[in-house]
Amino acid sequence: MLNCKKASQLASRAMDEKLPFWKNLTFKFHLLLCRNCKNFTDQLEFLREASRRLTVSKEFELSAEAKHRIINKLLEN
Repeated sequence: MLNCKKASQLASRAMDEKLPFWKNLTFKFHLLLCRNCKNFTDQLEFLREASRRLTVSKEFELSAEAKHRIINKLLEN
């Protein structure tokens, strides 16, 4: 049986690639049994769709300081 941590990882992975048959089957079965993971998966799908529809103003630009903070955080991981 799939645990919730693994199911959340598969939910994220499934957004970027097609899961192998058995992983997809166990994931879908887990979602039938676990309301929290189902809600999490639905929220991921909502956020993905919302971000696709979002239009950003061409005038929007991060400050040099903000870019530097983001780069530093990414390099920490």
